[in-house]
Amino acid sequence: MITPLRYDSGKLVTIKSGTVSSSTITKFDVLDWASGYLQRATSGTTEVRLMAMEDKVTGSAAHEDIVCLVLDGVECEVDTTDATAVTQRGTYVDLTDHDTINNGASSTDVFYVTEMVGATTDKKLRGYFVHNIA
Repeated sequence: MITPLRYDSGKLVTIKSGTVSSSTITKFDVLDWASGYLQRATSGTTEVRLMAMEDKVTGSAAHEDIVCLVLDGVECEVDTTDATAVTQRGTYVDLTDHDTINNGASSTDVFYVTEMVGATTDKKLRGYFVHNIA
């Protein structure tokens, strides 16, 4: 799970008719754009700007409104695929999927690590989603 920390209500937006058809989005999933619609992010996602703040199921050939958190400057605590290490602070890592960080990969570099949380086996980090500069 990816959980936003210390954000304010001014960062919440409703994206009208925003969801991709035939999809299920869960609160706190990070999202990316696909042909003008929001979908759950994947390991290939190169930029994360929005997080779902509600569950939303979208039917075939439909597009639903969805409340999202704009992630610019919002610190997040994230679950990771691998054990964490202090040496990961100050590095960029990838997504595994819509709710997990792949702290063993650095090709899309969507998340900047600022802090390790708990024991290495807790598999939790803190940091920020960053803009794609490629």
